[in-house]
Amino acid sequence: MALFHNIRSVARYEAKILRRSWFFRLFSIGSLFIFTMMNIGVFSPVGEEDWDLVSIPSSLPLINLYLLNIGQAIIVIFLASDFLKRDKKVDTNEVLYTRPMSNFEYILGKTLGILKLFIGLDMIILLIGLIINLISKRMTVDWMSYPEYLLIIPVPTIIFSLGLAFLLMSVIRNQAITFLILLGIAALDIFWLFHRMGSIFDYMAFGFPVFKSGLIGFDNPDRILNQRLLYLFLGLSLVMATILLFRRLPQSRLHTSLSVILMFVFFTGAVICGYNTYSFYEKELLAKELTVETNRQYENEEFVTLTDASVEFQQNNGSFSASAELKFINDNKYPLEKILFSINPDLRVTKVATVNSEISFRQNRQIIEITPSPGLEPGQKDSLTIHYEGSIDESFCYPDYSGNIKENPYLIAMVRVNRRQAFLDKDFVLLTPETYWYPVPGLNYYPSNPARVKIDFTKYTLRVKPHDGLVPVSQGKMHNENGYFTFKPDSPLTGITLAIGNYQSDTLTVDSVTYLTYHFPGHDYYKADLSLLKDTLGLLVSGIMRDLETSFSTSYPFSQLSLVEVPIQFFSYPRMNTQTRAELQPSMVLLPEMLSTLRNAGFGKRFTQQKKRMARNNQVITDKELQVRIFNDFIRNTFISGEDFRFINGVAINEPVRYRLGPSFYFFKNNFSSSEYPVLNAVFESHLQKQVEPQSGFREITGGLSDNDRANLILRNSSFRNILAQNPKGDTLRIVLTLKGDYLFNLFRSKAGIDEFRGWFSKYIDDNKFRTVDILTFNNDMKEKFGFEFYPYLHDWFNNREQPGFLFSSLQAGQVVVDDMTKYLVSFIASNPEPVAGIFNISFRTGGKGPGEEMSGTVRSGPGSVTYSISMQGRGMEAGDISKIVILGPRESKKINIILDYEPRALLVNTLFSKNIPGEINLPIEEIKKSRDMSSLSEGEELLPSTPESSFPGEIIADNEDPGFDDGNVEIQSRLKKILGIKKRSGTEYDNINMFWAPEYWQPVVMWSYYGKYIRSAVYTRASREQRKIAWKVKIDKPGFYDIYCYIGMTGNRMTINKGPAAPLPPPGPGGNRDGENVFKDLHYTIYHDEGADEVTLEYENAEPGWNMLGRYYISSDSAKIELSNKSTGKMVIGDAVKWVKVN
Repeated sequence: MALFHNIRSVARYEAKILRRSWFFRLFSIGSLFIFTMMNIGVFSPVGEEDWDLVSIPSSLPLINLYLLNIGQAIIVIFLASDFLKRDKKVDTNEVLYTRPMSNFEYILGKTLGILKLFIGLDMIILLIGLIINLISKRMTVDWMSYPEYLLIIPVPTIIFSLGLAFLLMSVIRNQAITFLILLGIAALDIFWLFHRMGSIFDYMAFGFPVFKSGLIGFDNPDRILNQRLLYLFLGLSLVMATILLFRRLPQSRLHTSLSVILMFVFFTGAVICGYNTYSFYEKELLAKELTVETNRQYENEEFVTLTDASVEFQQNNGSFSASAELKFINDNKYPLEKILFSINPDLRVTKVATVNSEISFRQNRQIIEITPSPGLEPGQKDSLTIHYEGSIDESFCYPDYSGNIKENPYLIAMVRVNRRQAFLDKDFVLLTPETYWYPVPGLNYYPSNPARVKIDFTKYTLRVKPHDGLVPVSQGKMHNENGYFTFKPDSPLTGITLAIGNYQSDTLTVDSVTYLTYHFPGHDYYKADLSLLKDTLGLLVSGIMRDLETSFSTSYPFSQLSLVEVPIQFFSYPRMNTQTRAELQPSMVLLPEMLSTLRNAGFGKRFTQQKKRMARNNQVITDKELQVRIFNDFIRNTFISGEDFRFINGVAINEPVRYRLGPSFYFFKNNFSSSEYPVLNAVFESHLQKQVEPQSGFREITGGLSDNDRANLILRNSSFRNILAQNPKGDTLRIVLTLKGDYLFNLFRSKAGIDEFRGWFSKYIDDNKFRTVDILTFNNDMKEKFGFEFYPYLHDWFNNREQPGFLFSSLQAGQVVVDDMTKYLVSFIASNPEPVAGIFNISFRTGGKGPGEEMSGTVRSGPGSVTYSISMQGRGMEAGDISKIVILGPRESKKINIILDYEPRALLVNTLFSKNIPGEINLPIEEIKKSRDMSSLSEGEELLPSTPESSFPGEIIADNEDPGFDDGNVEIQSRLKKILGIKKRSGTEYDNINMFWAPEYWQPVVMWSYYGKYIRSAVYTRASREQRKIAWKVKIDKPGFYDIYCYIGMTGNRMTINKGPAAPLPPPGPGGNRDGENVFKDLHYTIYHDEGADEVTLEYENAEPGWNMLGRYYISSDSAKIELSNKSTGKMVIGDAVKWVKVN
């Protein structure tokens, strides 16, 4: 037909013209070079072979097309919007007007020509990736993912970009304005729109999750299909509109009518797909709102305690039917007129029955209301059976999260993975307790108290009827009878999990614990990579488990630990009522397919790399020893101490990996309940599971807030009770729970004794394993053992917001020789001027093996390395790093003496709940006096009659925290930023010093070496020729000569920085290092006095830590003023405190 011939002709010549364009040639050559190098460097055997990408075969075409699509979307804008101008320039329109060719044929031909050109480039790059894919021995090939991603990512993007560019150029007819609009739309998508309203505006698929699992494929095909068809249809409708608007002589009526019809057809398709895309998003939000509101109706109700549950499960296609026989007891003080259970709202209850008859019930969304006759008396037991069927609503699992892909991002490399909480497919099922796939007494979320959680230790029995050929996995030993698989755990559990798939398993029994791995066929690559560990695997596992048990001072409570492979999309959100993530279940860990997101899981590549590195360094190690080291690194990073480091909205976040085994030693084993303080179990858990915040060592160099500091700033304005009622977002509740837990357990230890409490409490939680202990019972048991009741303290701990504040002075250290043994006596004065009591604990950094826990390591940065040490104290069951715990009453001061066996280098103080920021204070011990006086060698606390003065007579100190300080920041925000909701940082929140980029405003930073009564802070900014000043103003009562000082806070030699093989040298502080340029140099102060104003320059590198004199001036006015400008030859300027000292 002539129609198709003309379209093909235009497309062919359009492609030829564009291929001759240097613009496209440079882009193509550059793309081919860059992506060839990237594929070799990332995916090939000679490159890095990053395991998170190599382990999932579909990641290769996805990464290539994802990155290429961003570039193509920009290039298409220039090429498409250039077509009218180019046609006019080369007079192609004149030729066109004389040809029997319609606009329909011409525009479609141009569209097809450009599309063909870019798809051709995509296919060449995919071919290069496929060759690398075939060469790699560690990757399998997902053949279908290549054409799938080609259709999903670039085709809709290119067609939409072409259609929009054609239309705007036809209407505006101004190339520059068209460029500006189209580039603005692209920038909005990348930086602002991609995550909003279910990614409906993300035409590039920049943030839209399209990751394909190697187990289940695409887990969200409906969303992918509708979102991408939205832009395919919208682009085609815009192309049709361009045909109608293209200015030419009268056209074929048939083609005009066809253009109109197709425009409406495609636009209708775009509207339908857009509506479906938004509906997915709106339905999820509505479901979360309904869940919260329904829970709000029942959060003040009392629930029974579930003691036994026997669940029978039958798998269907995309759904299941089940029955649950439940035994329960009323542990409440009052009778229950109705019995309440929660269940997933997409499950429909069909019948509730006892042994003798059916019972009437009402299902209010996720709540099952059962009215027994008569009611259930306190202490009375009962049972019933609930029959139900349906599917799983995943939005029910975490109703306090919006589902926004930008919040709690889940990425592999730079591409987002869809976050799933359950799977219910024909070939795979995964149901965790968080989905409430069986009835449970209690709520999954308490709106008025998000930290509240109801825990029952239940004896479960599970019978499963899966599809033929599939294997179910759950807790307990499995028995297969007549097609039914039965699981019966040895001990009570907090919940039961079910996975069904084409599983294969391996078993290892060590020290009475059976370890099982369930993996899919071909996914046991680790057997070959760690083949030399077969005969020693049991010893390695036994040693690691013993280390864990020693760390938590309790034994592993289960007889089994199952490691179960699940699709990469499975993801759990952090919960406010527990540190435990859904990836960890009682006696079970749900690991991502091929261990893809786990650090150090690419065992084979790590073995090769480390072998080469050791050969270069002339180090000798056997292959087996190296495999042992690689295995231990993986286990510790995954199950014991691993951290995930990432940036969220520009803020660095460190959070524990989702697979840590810590909850197995407390959360799945013990529970402390309180009707008056329902948050107590979460508080206990946060302390006992010993999740120590990382990166604290870097705060000693660059400053910044710890989690405890952030929690104290929050608690400054609200009580613990009020914070819970406010339902805070983010990690606010987590850090507050941790701080309150640390304070409470330090109170326990201070009254009972550190070692005494550790031994007693370890035995106590073991004796009460798999039982719920009322907090009043725990209080009575502590009173009986130690003569101390903590329950009266809980009222103020929970309801009061007043904080103590600690001041430390007169730090001294002495060395005494006793019977040929050297002892060290450290003394200091601690004061609490505030009207409420407080607690702090003490540890030491010593020259030998002391009680302080230290962590050291090396951070690589370019050619140099940074060696650091971190002190962590006062968290976890052991708390062996604490030397002493001190309680200071209101307005109380004490002199404290401590005897040590090793030479002290620094006194480390953790002020816990207090006004002190930072709360972790490092006081260096610079001089140790030698003495033979035995009488001075006494340890203890001495109550002083008064609080020592913090300043000397005649001193007037002005700090940057005082009212007389002017930070010089003026906030000016553009109207566009206001419209887009972009908030400008104004320097009101504490931060750390960024060595590579300083803000243009004066930014507050905190560090223990700065000056301050409670808050040790300073302000810094970028050096510039522009005058941005800060000022300190005070009132002078007596005229006269004053010595003027400024305070310079330096960290001393807290950290060693090496460059190459040179010997380490102490750095001068937070400004830089000896062998590099210091970012702080000259500081320019302006001092106002009676004769005018003098500018005084202080060289930062030559300054002493502490007070530095600037000069002596006569001041008679009642107001004195000192300014500091940002003018400097360095990169940054910092200001802290100044003082005036009256000269007698």
